[in-house]
Amino acid sequence: MKLLFVFSVLVIWLQSVYAEETVSGTEQRPLRVVIPFLGDAPGQGPEHPLVDVIRQWGKTSGRAMTIERFPFKRSLMMAANGEADFHFPLIKDQDASDQGLPFAYSSTVVHTVNFVLYTRRGEDIDLSQPEKYRIATHGGHGNLLPFPVTEDHTIEGSLRKLDTGRIDAFIFADSGGDPVLLDLGLMNIERRLYKVYDVHAVLSHDKKGGEVDEFITESTKTMSRELLGLAGVDQPYHDWQVGDDSIPALVNAVK
Repeated sequence: MKLLFVFSVLVIWLQSVYAEETVSGTEQRPLRVVIPFLGDAPGQGPEHPLVDVIRQWGKTSGRAMTIERFPFKRSLMMAANGEADFHFPLIKDQDASDQGLPFAYSSTVVHTVNFVLYTRRGEDIDLSQPEKYRIATHGGHGNLLPFPVTEDHTIEGSLRKLDTGRIDAFIFADSGGDPVLLDLGLMNIERRLYKVYDVHAVLSHDKKGGEVDEFITESTKTMSRELLGLAGVDQPYHDWQVGDDSIPALVNAVK
């Protein structure tokens, strides 16, 4: 009887130890994060600042993670099918839903980004009648606009086409378009705010509301907003034009 009691206590103790190891292992499981190429190429020039934003999440939380870079569509699908824990970033219209999509948006907004309407100086564009104009955006962003647009492969190409009259307008994030506009020095192009969009991480539907989603939420609360500023996002829109003295210092720094 005494031997049976000792054996029972040993079994309970072993079950307790195993359960603790399982929970601990789950909590400490390294996260696999995928980030698309954002105009940079690993090992070839400066790394995009948003990569360091995610790297900081791991340092601040103490959570081990691997960060891998892939073309945009592959990165997104790796998160959607659960091959990676999450993809970052993805721009989302505030009125949009992930119902019917192959992936889920993170529960929290990580940051915001300003989309700018670039036009030729002195030419008014009435976006209530977009069918009258030839409008372009950068590849992969056409779904954010409620009217037909052409998706171009390069920001520089779009701005040059706008400057020479081959298109009437170009709509894209100020963090991507403004440094290129300044670098090209196209005095014939003016800019104004089109819309402010939310930016989320992306994960599979079965992870939404779970441990990975919660990690993203908590990391967003504690992350350095200065890093986002260096990436040119999560900033108020500044209404400047090429040639002005009021061009934000961060735009010149990126340039």
